[in-house]
Amino acid sequence: MQELTIVPYGGLANRMRAMNSAIEYTRTADVPLNVIWFSNRELNADFSDLFLPPSYSDNQIITIKQGTFLNRFLYRSPRRHTLWLPKFIAPLRFDTRIYSKEFVRLQQEGKLEKAIDKGKRVLIESCHEFGQYQSALSRNFIPCPDILSAVDEYVDKYFSSRTIGIHVRRTDNTLAIEQSPLSLFIDSMHREIEQCAETNFYVASDDISCKEELRSIFGERILTIDTVCDRESIAGMKDAVKEMWILSRTCKIYGCFYSSYAVIASQLSDIPLHILQL
Repeated sequence: MQELTIVPYGGLANRMRAMNSAIEYTRTADVPLNVIWFSNRELNADFSDLFLPPSYSDNQIITIKQGTFLNRFLYRSPRRHTLWLPKFIAPLRFDTRIYSKEFVRLQQEGKLEKAIDKGKRVLIESCHEFGQYQSALSRNFIPCPDILSAVDEYVDKYFSSRTIGIHVRRTDNTLAIEQSPLSLFIDSMHREIEQCAETNFYVASDDISCKEELRSIFGERILTIDTVCDRESIAGMKDAVKEMWILSRTCKIYGCFYSSYAVIASQLSDIPLHILQL
């Protein structure tokens, strides 16, 4: 019987799409799934800090394990910070190992799922999705009750049928900054107001100055929450989940180039997404 182990890495959205694909693949194939979730500077919170255990069928077995320091030498790819040890240790546990670069290559060649299918004990390290499982995101990822109740309360209080989501990614994402300047968002927001005077906007961003600038232009049309923009704290990651789910309750989203956060938010509720790019 096949067994699949996945190590989702990167930020929140990247991990969600990779893990969602693995859950749905193993659901279809009826094989066990192990998720190894590492807390690190990219996302320093346990899965259980953010989400409830995913729902699954009676016959499906999903185990989510918090990765330890020693686990890095079995589950992560061979590289300098793992002292190249996985190259020698991982083959003792897995007959098929698909690390991040190999994952991308196989996917581009259309050979990824065939490579997964032929293995018995398969290890995948990825921040990417595979297959067409986007519609399952809202089933597989349910925020913890404290996060979800805060989302419900905010949306019920402030949202209308014409609340549009704005996600402006900044900080370390150079491509988003270069290709999706704030001016593109401002122009699109003006056009939306011209089409409907009752339009307002929920703005999610990791840059407080972007929120302040948009508020100076659009005033009370701007909705936002105070967030802890810190991937290395549990509070910051809880806020990231909260903002993603609030965005998913809007009627459409304007997002940045080369940022998966708005993509996942739109897929959670199957709402239109417009990527703004020069």
